[in-house]
Amino acid sequence: MNFEFVVLRIGHILSGVVWAGSAIFLAAILEPRLRTLGPEVQGRVMAALAPVLGPVLGTSALLTIAFGLTLVIRLKRFDNLLDTNWGLAISVGFVASILAFASGIITMITSRKLIGMGESIVGRPPTPEEVGRIGQLATRATLLGRATAVLVVIAVGAMASARYVG
Repeated sequence: MNFEFVVLRIGHILSGVVWAGSAIFLAAILEPRLRTLGPEVQGRVMAALAPVLGPVLGTSALLTIAFGLTLVIRLKRFDNLLDTNWGLAISVGFVASILAFASGIITMITSRKLIGMGESIVGRPPTPEEVGRIGQLATRATLLGRATAVLVVIAVGAMASARYVG
């Protein structure tokens, strides 16, 4: 394998590690712990992290997908993706990564709405409608974050197994 493939694989793996690791850490460790500390702490921490998380996760996701597509195209195996076990595994990983990327975007949009609502009620008690809406957004953000993490795990598993299934 030549230098180009080495660089593409390293880029794909490193950006994938950042994306997958961050998504799993957020959904499995950080969010559940913050939830136990209450909405005030959770809101402040997530408001502080959101401006960094969005660009890091989005960029690492896009880089992972771009490096992966480039690898498949450069390997000239793009035409038989559904005819081989390798191709099927790569296709499952690709679809899962696209779904994870979309889910991640929706998660960040939902989280920003939640942060905005939290900021709008600082210094006053929330109305019953606001409490309901905040609860809905928080539940949606949690579920979307978990879905994103699961999809990333599926993508990583499929990509990692592709080498060994054919």
